[in-house]
Amino acid sequence: MRARQRTRLKPSLRTLSCGLLVLAVLLGACGGAEGPAIEAHNVWARPAMAGAGMQSEGGTGMAGMAAAGTGAVFLRLTNDGNEADRLTGGRTDVAEVVEIHETVMEDDVMHMQMLADGLEIPAGGEVVLQPGGYHVMLIGMKRDLAVGDEFALELDFEKSGTMAVQVQVKQP
Repeated sequence: MRARQRTRLKPSLRTLSCGLLVLAVLLGACGGAEGPAIEAHNVWARPAMAGAGMQSEGGTGMAGMAAAGTGAVFLRLTNDGNEADRLTGGRTDVAEVVEIHETVMEDDVMHMQMLADGLEIPAGGEVVLQPGGYHVMLIGMKRDLAVGDEFALELDFEKSGTMAVQVQVKQP
């Protein structure tokens, strides 16, 4: 009786290449458009002063400047992904605390309030943070911000993690 001989087939280069191509396409499809895809645009801040007490020039306040000890950052956030995300806070070397705020009108008085749950960035949408609306609030300024200055800001998102942005200080 004759023993059977096992033969191992060696994959050809063509078969291997096709397999790798299919794997790459599948992996790309899984990671490409899934989840949020957040981008920041036109990131800027108003001039601001550290410490207490506003200085004035010739009896007029410094137009467009935030209250002493606080600052505000404005930007446009887009989400090209298929899942909403949420801006929850951040960090910077120029302030002790970074919070997400909105400006609201209540009894003919405009005031700011913190968004405890953060700010949702809808899937396939955008949110504009601008004066008189949503903004990133800088509290406990460690240094003055003058027109032309730049500083780093890290933004925290619920699903996307941390995004580093560069902020330019300019007049509104």
